[in-house]
Amino acid sequence: MESWRRLALEPSALRSADGFLDPPVMGVDGSHLPATLYRVAHQPDAGDPEQVYARVAGRLSDLAGIRIRDLSVDQDEVRQLLTVRVREEDGMRLPARSLSEGTLRFLALCVLLEDPTVGGMMCMEEPENAIHPANLIPMVTLVQDLAVDPAIAPGPDNPFRQVLINTHSPGVVQLVSPSDVLFADTSVHKLADGSTARALRLRPLQGTWRIRDGQRDYVTKADILPYLTIPPGAQMACLGYPGQLVEITATAVVPDVAAKS
Repeated sequence: MESWRRLALEPSALRSADGFLDPPVMGVDGSHLPATLYRVAHQPDAGDPEQVYARVAGRLSDLAGIRIRDLSVDQDEVRQLLTVRVREEDGMRLPARSLSEGTLRFLALCVLLEDPTVGGMMCMEEPENAIHPANLIPMVTLVQDLAVDPAIAPGPDNPFRQVLINTHSPGVVQLVSPSDVLFADTSVHKLADGSTARALRLRPLQGTWRIRDGQRDYVTKADILPYLTIPPGAQMACLGYPGQLVEITATAVVPDVAAKS
C-alpha cells in the first residue's frame, strides 16, 4: 500500500510555473508539471529531449480541437522559472496555462506516461472530468496505456504500474473491457456483537476472469443496463461515434443486451 498514489489534478496547480529549485516530481494536485517534464526529457537515458517533447505533443494532439505543432519547457534565466509552452499549427506560442482545464489534465497524464520513475498504483477520481465528450476515447486509451502491459516484461519502457479509477460516466464504462469493470455498491454485514454495518463491495461482471469458482456475488449486464441506457425523456442521443447526434425518442431504443438478457 506504500506504493499507492492518489491523483487529484487541480487546474490552479497545473497552470503554475516552477522555479529552478522546485522538486521535479509531480504533486498529487499536478503541481510541478513543468519541472517534471523538464526532468523526464533531460534524464540521461531519455535520449533526445526533443523526442520526448514530440511524443507528449503528439499525444496531446489526439484530442479533438487541439492543433499542437510542438511543445517544450521554456527556461527563463532572469526569473529562474520553468514554463511549459505549446506552439499551435499557426505558429502562435502560448503558455500551457492558457489551455483548457481538461486539456491540462490530459497533459499531466501524458507527462506521467513518459516518466519511468512513476510506479505502483495510481488512483484517480473521474478522469473524464472537464473532458469534452468527443475526447473520451483518447482519455480512456491514455489511462489504459499508463498501466503496465502484462504481456511484456516490466522495464523502463513498460513501468510496473496499476491504475484504479472511479467513474460515473456511462461512456467510460462502455469503452473499457468488461473484465476491467468492478461495480461498487454497499452491503449489510453482521458483526460479532450482533449489530450490523454497511460496507463497500466491488463486484465483477459475470463471465469475466474475476469470477471465482462458485462465486455468486457478481453483477450481470442486465443489472447495469439502466445505468448504461439513455434515460427516459432524452431528446438527443449519440449514435455511431462521438459528435454524431441523432434525435430519437427514448422509448424506441432497445439495446441488444436487453434482448439477450
